[in-house]
Amino acid sequence: MSSADRLHEPKSWRLGTGLLALLAICLVPAVAGAALYLSHLRDTALRDAYRAADLVAIGTSDRLRWLLQDAEAMLASMAARPLVRSADPTACDPLLAEFRTISPAFKTLALRLTDGRSLCSELPQPPSQQSVAAAPWFQAAVRQPGFHVSDGHLGNVQNEWTVRLTYPVKDASGQTVALLITPLDLRQLQERLFAQLPASNLGAVVDAANRVLVRSTLQGERAGKPAVENVSRGIDALRREARAAGVSAPASLQFPGVGIDGVRRLFVIRTVPMSGWVAVSGVPEDETLRDYRATRNRSQALILVVLLAAGLAAWRVSRGIRLPILGLAAAARSVARGDLAPRAPDAGPTEIRDVAREFNSMVVATAEARERLRTSEREYRTLLQNLPVAVVSHASDGAVELFNDRACALLRMTPEQMRGTAADSPVWHFVDAQGERVQPCDYPVAQLLRTHQPLSPQIFGIVAGDAAAAHTWVLVNGYPQLAGDGRLLHAVVAFVDISAQHEAEQLRLAKESAEAASQAKSDFLSRLSHELRTPLNAIIGFSQLIQMDPQLPAERRAQLGHVLSAGEHLLSLINQILDISSIESGAQKVATQAVPLAPLLETCVAICRPLAQAGAVALEVARPLPGEPDPAAVQVQADPTRLRQVVMNLLSNAVKYNRPQGSVRLAVRQDGAGGEGPGVHVDITDSGIGLAPAQLERLFEPFNRVGAERTGVEGHGLGLAHSRALARSMGGEITVSSQPGQGSCFTLHLQRAGHPAAASRPGRVN
Repeated sequence: MSSADRLHEPKSWRLGTGLLALLAICLVPAVAGAALYLSHLRDTALRDAYRAADLVAIGTSDRLRWLLQDAEAMLASMAARPLVRSADPTACDPLLAEFRTISPAFKTLALRLTDGRSLCSELPQPPSQQSVAAAPWFQAAVRQPGFHVSDGHLGNVQNEWTVRLTYPVKDASGQTVALLITPLDLRQLQERLFAQLPASNLGAVVDAANRVLVRSTLQGERAGKPAVENVSRGIDALRREARAAGVSAPASLQFPGVGIDGVRRLFVIRTVPMSGWVAVSGVPEDETLRDYRATRNRSQALILVVLLAAGLAAWRVSRGIRLPILGLAAAARSVARGDLAPRAPDAGPTEIRDVAREFNSMVVATAEARERLRTSEREYRTLLQNLPVAVVSHASDGAVELFNDRACALLRMTPEQMRGTAADSPVWHFVDAQGERVQPCDYPVAQLLRTHQPLSPQIFGIVAGDAAAAHTWVLVNGYPQLAGDGRLLHAVVAFVDISAQHEAEQLRLAKESAEAASQAKSDFLSRLSHELRTPLNAIIGFSQLIQMDPQLPAERRAQLGHVLSAGEHLLSLINQILDISSIESGAQKVATQAVPLAPLLETCVAICRPLAQAGAVALEVARPLPGEPDPAAVQVQADPTRLRQVVMNLLSNAVKYNRPQGSVRLAVRQDGAGGEGPGVHVDITDSGIGLAPAQLERLFEPFNRVGAERTGVEGHGLGLAHSRALARSMGGEITVSSQPGQGSCFTLHLQRAGHPAAASRPGRVN
């Protein structure tokens, strides 16, 4: 369907929704009118409450203004009298008597010089000059050219919160020489301001520092305390607006807030002229809106009843039509989800019943066709899953769409990872028979997608996951699935895992090659032994016979000695080569037994000691040797003859390749904290010239006499190779550590006889 057709397609709507919409069209105006009426009623109640609170604030502000005006007039008239202007302390009694006559409403009167000294006071012990002069209210009054009203502060005598009214007394030149001071009685002021205020309402006076001066309730507790936070914010906002507008007339502000008692109130605040004070009035919001809320609740209940009645009527009307249609829709949705069991209800008007019958007939036919399709698909999937090969079906764009479990195992991927993966995905790749990576364009599926022709069997190595992973060798077949018009629908590729056969073939070839090489070496050594031993035996035998002639000259005897020595040397070389070859090929079996180590080492040391003495080398043994004095205490698993041969070779090398006045030390170590471990180690340390790391790598190679060119010691380079082969044949090993100029340490590692580890490691060449 085109976008234009969709634009002109009629919008669908539900029957119940339409009836509810019609009901809403009828009822919305009435509900809206009721809501507007309730809103107007609430606004009126709030407006009346704010007006009542404002009247209280206006009355409080006016009464304070009148009080301050009276106080200013009284103090101004007294400041102009000669008795006051004379600042004569002797005139105090007439002055105070006259003050009580003029205004008995104020508590006391005092006259103080501008430096704080008291001239006249009704108190028997007036505050000191220092305390008064340092008080902020007094300093502010001195700076003020006229009448001044202080903020709230603690009194000097009774330590109660009070407010002082001051007026300057000036001399003939107009300079302020003294101040007339009278305090206000805040408790009397509370009764004067809020005597007629209802108990639920709140009235208060706050000074310029936002401290409570007078409060309709809790006067003793709240006097001098900061106003609540929301009232303080409102007062600050009112003062900022007044300063910004430059308004000197009284200003007011209305706002809702919560008082110190937790009751939500509607507050009105007004400035008090002639001071920095603010009058605060508050009425409870719940009390103000009580009538409105009762009216609102009744209206809401009535509206709810009307809505319920109308909704019930619409529901009863729509139900008779809607239920059969909903049943048909539910059955259709079930069929769309694949559930063919539900049927449309045979109910409702005739037209709807006819549609339901036809729908049910269609569902029955669809269920039968679907069951046949499912049976065919189960058979196909069962066949696919039980094939002994991995099968992957690709869509025409190369994406994987169908596969069996063997394919997931072959490619090391989960079904979720396999599904939708591209044919040339980097998660796998192919290699040819030579191990070279195949280009993606030559992948089997790429060939199918390109040629639309079946693939002949080909062998590839497939690598899944890490590029360094092992190859899985597979035999690949493939065929395309084409539509009637020749269009490619699917490309199916089958993989037969032939890794076992491939590996067996490679092992067979390697085994044949190794056996041929071993046989060739054995044949060569056999022929070499035969060809060399026969003439050597003749040479050695005739040389020995000639040496037995007593008439042989000494010079000839010496020459024959050289011939005999060379022949024996060559025969020893041949024997060692044959010995190494037989050990490596496994032809020479080694029978190990429990050998006491200490006596064998003592014998070897005794044999090598003359050689060490001839070379001026000290031969030392670390005492006590393990097994002393009981030789049976430490036994190793070895062939005693071959073990003696290995130790003798290591000791003789340490002596021969040492330097004059050098030393050779033999020591034995055992594994385990108590010497009960599986290993026994014989260390032979010399003080010779040492070996470089590069020399150590080639030390055990046959015919490689590392470092011998600097010593002049004769040899053929087979001793260490032969010794290591013998040690390994007994389940042991020879290691070496050395540094140039610091000597070398050869270690013969042996297995303790009778230890479980020795039984699990039989003597053989590793």
